[in-house]
Amino acid sequence: MESIKSKNLTMILIGVGIVIFMSTLDSSIVTVALPVLSKALHTNMSLINWVVTLYLIVMSTTLMIFGKLGDKYGKIKFFKWGTILFVVSSALCALSVSWLTLILARSLQALGAAMTMATSNGIIVEVFPDDRRGQALGWMGSFVSLGGIIGPSIGGILLNFFPWHIIFWLNVPIGFIAAFLLFKYLPSDLDKKYPSASFDLWGSLLLIVGFTSLFIGILLSQQLGWSDWRIISLTLIGLILMALLYRYETKQNEPILPVSLFKNKWFSVQLLACFLVFIVDFFFDVIAPFYLQNAREFSPLFSGFFLLIFPVVQLFVAPISGSLADKHDPFKITLVGLAIISFGQIFYVLSGLNNTVLIFAFGAAMAGLGNGLFHSPNNVLVMSNVAEKDYGSAGSVYSLARTVGMVVGSAMSTTLLFGSMSLIKGTRVKSYLASDPQLFIDGMHFTFGLSCVISIILLAGIYFWHKKATSK
Repeated sequence: MESIKSKNLTMILIGVGIVIFMSTLDSSIVTVALPVLSKALHTNMSLINWVVTLYLIVMSTTLMIFGKLGDKYGKIKFFKWGTILFVVSSALCALSVSWLTLILARSLQALGAAMTMATSNGIIVEVFPDDRRGQALGWMGSFVSLGGIIGPSIGGILLNFFPWHIIFWLNVPIGFIAAFLLFKYLPSDLDKKYPSASFDLWGSLLLIVGFTSLFIGILLSQQLGWSDWRIISLTLIGLILMALLYRYETKQNEPILPVSLFKNKWFSVQLLACFLVFIVDFFFDVIAPFYLQNAREFSPLFSGFFLLIFPVVQLFVAPISGSLADKHDPFKITLVGLAIISFGQIFYVLSGLNNTVLIFAFGAAMAGLGNGLFHSPNNVLVMSNVAEKDYGSAGSVYSLARTVGMVVGSAMSTTLLFGSMSLIKGTRVKSYLASDPQLFIDGMHFTFGLSCVISIILLAGIYFWHKKATSK
């Protein structure tokens, strides 16, 4: 086993990383293609939005289930099955001729993505030795963040030159390369299995129904508004079912939601930090295209390349951060990352209609630097504070926190942006007003100002928590 690991670790990392990148990419790349899909498949925007919504719902509601099944039957086995399902369903998406067939194919694609995302961190922790684990987890964090942030940019660039099918066909050859690497260099006999006597069926059902209700409420709030009775009802039902799930799981011997992990304060605090950072990141993901294309009137192609600043900087920094986390205190590195993220938000607030766009670019670069420094050691801190038998469950909880952070960040930024614009205008504003670009800038300043406050509170909060926890 040792000889296999030392010889093939790089190939394993590339194979796993490619799949995770594609899984995360497909949660965001489709958003930019929705108008094209609506026209091509002859359906309205309300229905076509489910191409994105259903992917996020299916993936999020099944992450915990696949994490538990991975611990029980083998993470590598589930990762490989998930990769094959993802690649095949991507081809089915590209071949879709109607809204319904695309939705069904996207559901299968989301299941494949969930199988891989729920087990990836556990595989890395189990296969990689201690002196390379932090760097490997750093790369994994980069692949996840890169996929989420880079999606709209890649989608916009591709759609400038190819039909909509390209965003799904792209996964097929790349996916086959990843599958080849996985089957060649990641044998299933490396799997560590922790069989349990039973499967938590009722907990799984509560999880699926509760998260589905909550996610539909959050995602549709962007169209209907938070005051709509349907949004309020769905959100409340979801929260009630989540509370019932937590109460139910505390009494189970083999819970689908590993509530015992949350008793570990290091695990819980770092998980919360990851969740909040992803919320802040997706403020940028939602607002930056409006600023560049609408307010500053740059072309979609230029905007697409501009938006690459954030993920490209992060991609180069994250492995370095992971290596540092293997040799130094990872908590201190996360603090530096959070400080830089907070600092970068200031430059978004300083950006306007007439000053140089380089100010906004510098903010994006700072965000990439800060995220690159934060996510690798944060990943190390989360996974190093759980027992070996819980690696799959812990990895799926971590993936769920990232996904929920993306969804909440998208919904929250939209709500704050148009809510603040409505307050300033004195009437409800639901979209960008070409006749009043300064109104958008004022709303953007308010929204990014709040994301800066969130970052600073998070930085101060975990610093003082750590100081108190280590002084005991």
